[in-house]
Amino acid sequence: MNLYIEKLLKDCQKGYIPNPDEATRLLQVDLDSWAFYALCATANYLTRKHFDNQAEVCAQIGLDYAPCSKSCGFCAFSKSSGVVKEAIYWDEKTLIQTAKSFAEAGANAIYLMSTANYPFSGFVSMAEAVRISIPRDIPMVANTGDLTLSQAHELKDAGFTAVYHALRLREGTDTRIPASKREETISNAKEVGLVVQVCVEPVGPEHTIEELVDLMFWGREHSVSFSGAMKRTAVPGTALAKHGEITFRELARIVAVTRLVMGDTVQAHCTHEPNLPALMAGANLIWAEAGPNPRDTEADTQYGRGQNVKHCRRILEEAGFKVRKGASIAALPSVLV
Repeated sequence: MNLYIEKLLKDCQKGYIPNPDEATRLLQVDLDSWAFYALCATANYLTRKHFDNQAEVCAQIGLDYAPCSKSCGFCAFSKSSGVVKEAIYWDEKTLIQTAKSFAEAGANAIYLMSTANYPFSGFVSMAEAVRISIPRDIPMVANTGDLTLSQAHELKDAGFTAVYHALRLREGTDTRIPASKREETISNAKEVGLVVQVCVEPVGPEHTIEELVDLMFWGREHSVSFSGAMKRTAVPGTALAKHGEITFRELARIVAVTRLVMGDTVQAHCTHEPNLPALMAGANLIWAEAGPNPRDTEADTQYGRGQNVKHCRRILEEAGFKVRKGASIAALPSVLV
């Protein structure tokens, strides 16, 4: 193994945070080399140590299967893709039943997700119905469109403790959302006391190492509760499907380097979709899913790409983790460093 990489990884095991140039070198290690496995082992060691070998399964429920005006090039809901031709909206009864089922199965948090065009008042109303239907100790996380300061307050009042709101790769180019708008929402969420969660996503073969490194350090600079990495799904009909997908081994390398960059500033480290390579490379948080999903052409992803809580718990256990019981620490403001 390259002596430079060997020394760098040994330093990281002792708490050293790689700089952008060093992170770049780590993202260049060959996937068939000893250096790759040493990189994964280092990130894995740091995660097991920092999180006491505990992992989390969160559960995300989509609310609408509908064309979205933001036309993100990676999203099945993109109006320009024409993948979704008729809008389908989950009703309150189905949403509550699904949320309760996830909670009873042991989900550590419930995420509610909508397109940017979903009526905000309806999103709040649905959230309030879910909040009173699931145990109080299970936090709720919002994954929705951009927010004004007033809307961020409304989400908190509705019972959310956190938002998932990443600055996506090539935001403003592959999407119709300015990067500044995403950052404004993150600032608004923080101002009202909501925890902010992000990850490096959605990664495809066309993204450069420089882009990945920039987003890793952006996450660290914004004091988020977790980061990690998600690979883009090549949804047929979407603008970016022509580029194909990265492999789970490539994703594991990105997850590992992101883990080293974030250090011990986070409360979890995520990967998506659930996969064993990334769970052996520093990740310890994955999602079960139901309802509409931007990576799936099925109107209900639990009959498509989505995994259930039982399967997610099993894959975490196969990776050697103890699955946390109760609330997701990464969604609780009181434990943030």
